[in-house]
Amino acid sequence: ASSGGAVAENSRRGPWKNSSSAPWGDEDVAARLQLAAGADRCSSQEIPLGSKCTGCPPMLDGKLCATTTWYEDRTKGSCGCGDAPMVEDDYWTLNSFTAALNTVSMDPQDPALTYCLSGCGSCYELCTTGGSINSQDLAMPPGQCTVFKITNRCADGWQEGVADWCSQHMSWQECQADPEKCRQPGGTNIFGYSAHFDLQDAHRQIQHTLGWINPEVTFEPVSCDRWTGPPQAECPGCSWKR
Repeated sequence: ASSGGAVAENSRRGPWKNSSSAPWGDEDVAARLQLAAGADRCSSQEIPLGSKCTGCPPMLDGKLCATTTWYEDRTKGSCGCGDAPMVEDDYWTLNSFTAALNTVSMDPQDPALTYCLSGCGSCYELCTTGGSINSQDLAMPPGQCTVFKITNRCADGWQEGVADWCSQHMSWQECQADPEKCRQPGGTNIFGYSAHFDLQDAHRQIQHTLGWINPEVTFEPVSCDRWTGPPQAECPGCSWKR
């Protein structure tokens, strides 16, 4: 489940290949991956199949890179976006470009928080790099950019201490500020990225409208004025924190 207790039972992600659930701390695995991928990579359990990004944390053209997946979650999510536990099919969180962000990047001060995290409602522009993570034959063309609003939390692997999409124990800001620490096992996710975005695909806006299937992306925080969703979009469950 991508969002702790807030995620629906039927949530799912795109294709997963070369997955592993070995815990961090396996120094032999980390060393082997470093050798295979080159010394400039962050330590990671798996190696991206077709990355265009380099360094630790991975970057392209001066921007940080991230992994993506897609999911379906019809709850109000970790940001309380809805008046009931399950929202209507035409609710804005389901039919707009929204996403769950890895928990430590969503709330670096309190990543264990499962509801009303500090990153709720923030917006990020994601742009395809032309690279792929775990489906090399499905790489998207580079330069396709879309702004997403954060409405949910992804914590896959974080609490368990197991390498997964959202298992980073450093935020993307911390990785950017301290690359050497970021290189250590557990600093990034299973593929060595400092951030992960799980994209809401309840209306196939990701797979069909954008044509995205787990692309590698660059990302940067942007004003939500650039988001194409409804201007009146609110998360009443967390409005008391604003």
